[in-house]
Amino acid sequence: MNLECLNDIITSNLAIHIDLTDLDSWDLNSGLTSFSLTKWSGAVSDDIDLLDFGLTGFDNGRTNEMWSGIQITSQDNLFSMYPVGYNIVENPTEYEMSGVTVTTQLLPISGITSGTSGNYFELDGGYLQGFFKLYDFNYELFPARYGSGITIETIMYLYPDSQGIFYMMGARAEDKYNPYFSGEIVTGSTISGVTTSYDNFLDALEPYEELKPAFRNPEDMYETKYAEAPPLDNIKNNVIAFEITQDKKLAYKYVNADGLVVTNASPATINPTTGWTIIAMTFTPDDIIEDPEELECAEQRLGKLVFFVNGRPMWTITEFPEFYFREFANDKEKQEGVPYSISWGGGSFGLAESWHYDYQTYIIYGGDDQTYIDTAFLVEADPIPTECYTPPTGDTYLDGLSLSADSTTFTYVENCAPDVEIPLTVMRIEYTGGTGNTYFVKFMQPISVISNRDYTANLDVFIDGIFDSEADNKISILPYSDDVDINVVSDIEYVFPVTAEYLQSLNDNDLHPFPDGQEYEWVVDGIMYYGVSGLPVTKENAMIVGYGQTPESVSNYYSTGNNTWLPVKNVFRTPDNSGQNFVTIGILIESSAELLTGGTMYIKDFNYTAADILVQDERKTGLTIEQNFDYGFIGGIQKLRVYDTALSPAQVLHNALIEAKDDPTKNILVSKGGRIIYR
Repeated sequence: MNLECLNDIITSNLAIHIDLTDLDSWDLNSGLTSFSLTKWSGAVSDDIDLLDFGLTGFDNGRTNEMWSGIQITSQDNLFSMYPVGYNIVENPTEYEMSGVTVTTQLLPISGITSGTSGNYFELDGGYLQGFFKLYDFNYELFPARYGSGITIETIMYLYPDSQGIFYMMGARAEDKYNPYFSGEIVTGSTISGVTTSYDNFLDALEPYEELKPAFRNPEDMYETKYAEAPPLDNIKNNVIAFEITQDKKLAYKYVNADGLVVTNASPATINPTTGWTIIAMTFTPDDIIEDPEELECAEQRLGKLVFFVNGRPMWTITEFPEFYFREFANDKEKQEGVPYSISWGGGSFGLAESWHYDYQTYIIYGGDDQTYIDTAFLVEADPIPTECYTPPTGDTYLDGLSLSADSTTFTYVENCAPDVEIPLTVMRIEYTGGTGNTYFVKFMQPISVISNRDYTANLDVFIDGIFDSEADNKISILPYSDDVDINVVSDIEYVFPVTAEYLQSLNDNDLHPFPDGQEYEWVVDGIMYYGVSGLPVTKENAMIVGYGQTPESVSNYYSTGNNTWLPVKNVFRTPDNSGQNFVTIGILIESSAELLTGGTMYIKDFNYTAADILVQDERKTGLTIEQNFDYGFIGGIQKLRVYDTALSPAQVLHNALIEAKDDPTKNILVSKGGRIIYR
């Protein structure tokens, strides 16, 4: 390259070039988002729908919806950077159903458009961040490892109090999902919880087989267990930062192969300490590797790291360990935008602002008064259309059922006062007469539902003579939506009278505790059931049915489910990757005959539970990156250039001279200088 014939900055191997003075790189219409003017020669970007991006993008303020994603197109081959922020979360209470409220707060940055030296960003704790590669996606805008070195060059405005990290590269945080958070994943013989768009749970667990201490059959010798790697492993040799210290020295900081933070500062200070300054770092490996396949498998090399100020070498470190970057030991969708990251004008706060899903139980009816019932519930016809039935539109009250708050029928006792009976308020549903035999007690407020997780709705029902014993009767929890399909994962319905077929369906759902399935007597949740009816044994109708006996061999056995509290349950989910939707929920009462006038039923503890609120995991604060890289640069930033090769000292000087020549108002002084060699 003949520098004497070159009248501009060097563009060969210039992979990232952000220039805030150029409207193609930044203007007022893009907020504080900045774009590279050039692209890396090997840049590649497919049309990718990153459905899980919010899982990690929520943590640095890139999105305010943790369940949302972003789209990347084949045209998005220019590196971009976004202002860093954090989200302020307000979770719903147990009586609120509308979902999480989020406010995004950006760290302080001011876009300066006045003056003679062009646009720049004034930083006071804020900085920009972007990712240049996505693991296992066809998206790479800068190489994770470079055969002939790297050059990082930035133009900044320094004040007397300027200090802080001005450039960081690699992992912006530890793995958020290692160790896993209990609100997102439930472990045991099976794993359940929130899933990604690839049907993976939010963890970093790897399955392995372990020999059982005892087993009957050879095929049962092993059991599957799960383990996770130490979270520190993901950032070893995977992050580096450059900074100006408080006493105006240049410094580097990285995490080495042992997980230790290595830092060192230059013996000399920067000069000048005020005004526009060009700082560049070049790393030249001792062994140049041109073959990409050889480079990928090569051991870490040593090389020479040189710091330049205004084109002149200031500090040289020999035998410096090569810095390059890699993915995390986790599924690809749970690390989007975390490794392969660049921060300009700051470091990174790690997982200090990371959020996780957690469980909350929402109360639909929990002993509320008449006013609440009148405003929260409506009796309608069956809302689900069938081939020969179209439900009425609008909220039309269907006569026949009376809803009221009842505090006189039931009582309960507290553990500390077992002799004192306390009135229990429940919802009383009485049939007042009519021609209907199917009713939907609708909860009027739609509930916010997020995809990729189960929602579990529960209630207890007490039946007191509302059903004809000769008819087929059923009570169930019904969720439905006009916008998306509802997938019922499992449900427990109240059925009266219970048939052998219904009993078998319970058995198919693993509701029988005895593995041989021969007993006619069993216990579920503390309630004893017996007979082909499978109905509960109470003090009033108790009859012992011993082992080996059948209901047919006993002269009297009860086939009634009246006058006892029974559970009703529905586990449902919306279509995966559909984001947030709103679902209507209620109690569906069905009979093949008219209900009995004056008959009643009672409802208590109607609620639903899901992992859809956001909380912070205290174990994820104070980790290595937060402790050592969480401080930004104080001053101005204007230009950033990253080359996928190590420029020579003459080339670095050339760029500095061009900058000084093109904009004399910057007063960039390119002096003879000298260099300090540190071994």
